[in-house]
Amino acid sequence: MRFILFTALALVGSAFATPQAQLGAGQPCKADGSMGVCASGLCVQTPGQAQGVCK
Repeated sequence: MRFILFTALALVGSAFATPQAQLGAGQPCKADGSMGVCASGLCVQTPGQAQGVCK
């Protein structure tokens, strides 16, 4: 019984862990990752801007 419950929770958890879209260099992004993740991992966004740019 415990094994079935653990397996069901693992499947539900993995469904929520979907990968985000990869953004290329020069594409608009947000530092919090809500628009996707830059392929380089670097989104340059100043505090006054609504969105930044992937570098």
